[in-house]
Amino acid sequence: MWSLLSLLLPFFALVLIGWAAARRGLLPVEGIGALMVFVLYFALSALVFRLGAGGRLQAGPVWGLLAVYAVSSATVTLLGLLLAKRSALGRRDAGMVALVAAFPNTGFLGLPLLTGLLGPQAAGPVAATLLVDVILTCSACVAWIHAGGAGGGDAMASMRASLRGALRNPLLLAMAAGMAVAALGWPVPAPVDDTLRLLGQAATPAALFTLGAIVARAQMRASGGASSERAGRPVGIQGPVLLKLVVHPLLVWAMGQVLAELGHPLPPPGLTAVTLAAALPAAANVSMLAEREGADTGRIARIILWTTVGSVGSLLIWAALLGVHERA
Repeated sequence: MWSLLSLLLPFFALVLIGWAAARRGLLPVEGIGALMVFVLYFALSALVFRLGAGGRLQAGPVWGLLAVYAVSSATVTLLGLLLAKRSALGRRDAGMVALVAAFPNTGFLGLPLLTGLLGPQAAGPVAATLLVDVILTCSACVAWIHAGGAGGGDAMASMRASLRGALRNPLLLAMAAGMAVAALGWPVPAPVDDTLRLLGQAATPAALFTLGAIVARAQMRASGGASSERAGRPVGIQGPVLLKLVVHPLLVWAMGQVLAELGHPLPPPGLTAVTLAAALPAAANVSMLAEREGADTGRIARIILWTTVGSVGSLLIWAALLGVHERA
């Protein structure tokens, strides 16, 4: 267990350093956006492109894994909506609670951490989960928020706009470009590949540091902006935190076991990768989406913070249960 913890701690130490830098003012809040641009459009995109161009994103059957992950994410989203309804939250807050409970931080944390923990063979299944998170889960939650408009016109327009935005996601574009290069058999010129390699090497530390800064910014904006209570209601974060860190990975793993019992086993390394992806903390960019939608940013920021803190334990437990330390 200690050897596994020693593998995880450096990743979360970088998150903590980024959080402390933003909280202490060493990293100006207005500079975090520039860091995000570098990480998303350059470092992580270069990493994902090289994985795709090298054929690693095509390795192994991912469609069964994607189906299991998609059904599990949809179930967690529905449970999040039911939980929010029991708390009598408004439509905007309920939609954001459902999204933050089902949307893991695959880009900034999952890809660097899980490829480092499981090896480059995990890149395909982990990157594939982005398709579900960005195209399906996020689009559906935003559309549901706007479904209260007259005639549902706002919901359809919101769904189309969300899908268009998802298809412009730099990580998905880099993934598609890399896979196209591999499928066509085009070689990447050495100077270009070396440049992309250098950018990709910066992805892990930059992404984790930036994640910590984003979490700190969400905290600061929430404490200085929108109230964390609506109409005197207390902030409820325990339910969404449990959905994200416990229920989501449990559903993925359990569905994989059921399929195996039915004679349709999923590849064990891939199932391990998507189970750990489901155990990741909530995506930090949900706080920005909540702010744009006029939801309770205080509640969302706290859920993101506590899932990030709690994911150290959840990932450690799930990795131990899945025997990751034996394959590391």
